[in-house]
Amino acid sequence: MPDVMEFKPGNYRFIVSPGGPFSSGVTPMPGFVLRRVRFARPVPMADGFAFIKAHLEREGRPVTALAACELRSPAAMTGEQFQAFNGEYLKTLHQWGCKAGDINPLARSNLAPITEVPKEAMFFAFTYTVPEAGASGDFLISGKPEIRDGVTTDRIVGGRDVSLKGLETKARFVMNAMRERVDALGCDWAAVTAAQIYTVHDIRPLLDTVFAEDNISQIGLAWYPAWPPVIGMEFEVDVRCVRTELVIDAR
Repeated sequence: MPDVMEFKPGNYRFIVSPGGPFSSGVTPMPGFVLRRVRFARPVPMADGFAFIKAHLEREGRPVTALAACELRSPAAMTGEQFQAFNGEYLKTLHQWGCKAGDINPLARSNLAPITEVPKEAMFFAFTYTVPEAGASGDFLISGKPEIRDGVTTDRIVGGRDVSLKGLETKARFVMNAMRERVDALGCDWAAVTAAQIYTVHDIRPLLDTVFAEDNISQIGLAWYPAWPPVIGMEFEVDVRCVRTELVIDAR
């Protein structure tokens, strides 16, 4: 079972991803809920950070209440490019105090769209904690591609097989990881309110199998024709239980 830690400055718990630029998922502490804000149109990262800071201040929340970020990239990156990108991304968060020692508590997703391709890294959405008496059970799980954690060989599940059978193998692996993360946070899979899928491949046949079996085929799956953020990945998913979601024009 993955390790779970408290991030008291943000009023949430998170699944530890040692050395990673983000955690594997978050859930608010009792008496708090998650609130998600999607930008009406993605905004450049610097503008996004500035908007988030101002928004949290208006809401009477500290910047450390930021619990998750959703990003868009111009293209899938090499491992080295991804590390460099993460270094820049983390500078602002660490300046805000969004870290637990050397561990990064925020959840995250990132993708590289194949249509309406951004010219630079962008913010798509963000999620933060807010107090609500008696509340419990919200969660947000980070984007997870078909890679085995902690291994160096045969890391990509299904390899380069993107046939229907290969995609089903990848999807089942990823969805099992989603369930394991929800369980690790002590949350209820039946409470999932939304799921996002990032792949350039046709997922329609998987609705009848993988996603129907996981009871999320009719909750409004969002499929983004896009690559996961690192070259070599084909299929990525995130899930969440967030009851309050806003769409805001950042202009």
